[in-house]
Amino acid sequence: MDIRVYRISTCHWCDKVESLLKRYNVGFKSIVIDLMEGEEQERAIAEAYHLSKQRSFPVTYIDGACIIGFHESKIRSILKLHAGEDEDKESKIKSAVEISRLTLDGVEYRKTIEELRQWLEREAISHGYNINPDKNVIEEIIIGLARNEKRYGYKACPCRLATGKYQLDCDIICPCSYCFLDVEKNGRCYCTLFVSDRYIAGDPSLPQYVPDSRERDDIREKVAKDVRKEEEASIVDTPYYKVHTKVVGFLQDSADRNKAKIIYEKIVNGLDISSSSVQWSEDTSHVSTTIEDTKVDIKLKQDADSYVYIIACSGIKGKGTIGEKIFRRIDFTGHKNKLFECYIVIRHKTLFDGDEKEVLPQFMSYKKKYSSELKFITGGFPNPINISAWFEAEDADKDTFLIGSVDPGDYMFDKIVEDIVMLETDYNLLGIEKQRYILSMDKLDVLESKVVSKMGTISMSLPKSQPETLKAWLHELSNNFGEISGITEEARQRMNYTILKRDAIRKILKDWGENSKLQGYPLVSKFFLDKVEGLSEQYQRLFTRIDSIRREMTDLITMLRTKIDLFLQEQSLELQRSVDETTKTQMIMQRTVEGLSVIVLSYYIIHLAGFIFESLEVSHVIRIPVATVKAIFVPIAFAISWYLTFRARQLIKKHTKNKSK
Repeated sequence: MDIRVYRISTCHWCDKVESLLKRYNVGFKSIVIDLMEGEEQERAIAEAYHLSKQRSFPVTYIDGACIIGFHESKIRSILKLHAGEDEDKESKIKSAVEISRLTLDGVEYRKTIEELRQWLEREAISHGYNINPDKNVIEEIIIGLARNEKRYGYKACPCRLATGKYQLDCDIICPCSYCFLDVEKNGRCYCTLFVSDRYIAGDPSLPQYVPDSRERDDIREKVAKDVRKEEEASIVDTPYYKVHTKVVGFLQDSADRNKAKIIYEKIVNGLDISSSSVQWSEDTSHVSTTIEDTKVDIKLKQDADSYVYIIACSGIKGKGTIGEKIFRRIDFTGHKNKLFECYIVIRHKTLFDGDEKEVLPQFMSYKKKYSSELKFITGGFPNPINISAWFEAEDADKDTFLIGSVDPGDYMFDKIVEDIVMLETDYNLLGIEKQRYILSMDKLDVLESKVVSKMGTISMSLPKSQPETLKAWLHELSNNFGEISGITEEARQRMNYTILKRDAIRKILKDWGENSKLQGYPLVSKFFLDKVEGLSEQYQRLFTRIDSIRREMTDLITMLRTKIDLFLQEQSLELQRSVDETTKTQMIMQRTVEGLSVIVLSYYIIHLAGFIFESLEVSHVIRIPVATVKAIFVPIAFAISWYLTFRARQLIKKHTKNKSK
């Protein structure tokens, strides 16, 4: 048997292929291309590219069949390898040993590897990526990056063939230029270092193999199409289900209300359904078709908060369906705001008492099972309907509901499906509300810390503080008070929204009228109510805490304002006293000036009168000495001067008064 593994030395997926073949003692030829040189390397590259049409690895050739990437199920199928429990344990042990060996081989790279771990965390944060939760995979990739960095001087992708020339390899330096689109479309980058939330949640709609986005579009699409054909060929529909419904919900994008309908058209066109057959309305869209003996109904329902796609696959002509082939053809990669994903399955009545392990092998998680018997009134008589639910884990976004004892055409089935969709939507919206509540708490924590620190500083410095400092404190506290009021108003709106959603969930579960039929399993309502009942109470505690902070701030703000008012009042009194003193001084000065003016004016009058008296004496009009006459005239001169000064003051006052009018 001709088995060849074309690989590069830094590729962890290549290691897994070889490890699988060695575990079963399968003979193969390992062609490590990056360790070859000259014509031998060129020939190996040409062979690998001829088989895979891309420059990424591993490429496994098995007697005419080409397997791209680490596709374990396909390798096992071709080589007829059957994994047992002991073999799986041995595989895990060997895998761990290989990882340890690689780490020990790279002793000289230990410092580089540690730096790469820190670099990886920084890159994930800065680009908004998730790091692969599988620590073994991360360890293997980091070792490959460390080897490439030592070899080339830059972190070339360990799963792609690098040339060693920066200009030619710049697009595959980690994180590579294709990382973002690959994560968005396929759930992970090519080497699986960075992954999406859908990948971590185990979304079955994600492809098992990621085609290398580095290649030309036509080649990449051809490779992806060939891989899809092989994967779809391996899917075998089973007659266990009458109806298999997939529901996917997304948060409504207020900035782009048309996105839901655009993606809906994409889904319809992807299933080769004419857009003209779609029944459109403002908030809902619906189309029905038949694909391979399966009736397919695709609905879109949207409101202000979310929009939901419901794809129901019903078996016809007596056949069952699981709908997996159809679901795999539906692409939701145009969305970034996924809210939840769930499956609603109706099983055949003949299998009602059968083994559920055989019915739901790809969905069930036995750790989180809930079961209820619902009571619906039909024709005046109660008609019991059994419903079981599996939840992958707490806070996971993919759930499965199994319904028995109901026909797909029964109105009760539509009612239950509608209820489940509303339950999932409101429950997950409340999950987002819980995150918003936590954010509000975080904002309040930061603000409270700032306010408490400021209040402590104010209390210590208040007695000696100046008005300018008091005003600055008052302004800052008033701004903080406004921020707290904003948090309060937002939290109040969120609490009212929470109560509405919680009450809607309560009403649905009350209408179900559940009874526990299967011993040992809690009711379905327990899962939903346990998670949503406490949120409104948490908001109430938040408001109590806010009120306490606001009361303390109000008391301090009132104290600061009183202190500032007292300072201003004291300053006003001081200013008034100063004005009074100034007025008194001005009056004294005015009287002094007026007195001096009378004296000066009297002096000049007496001096002028003296000339007259001397002339009269020379003319022998008067026979009294001039000095005596001047002495007698002094009181008269003072009287004249005072009168003239008085009249001048009166005229000035009158003029000032008229001017002010």
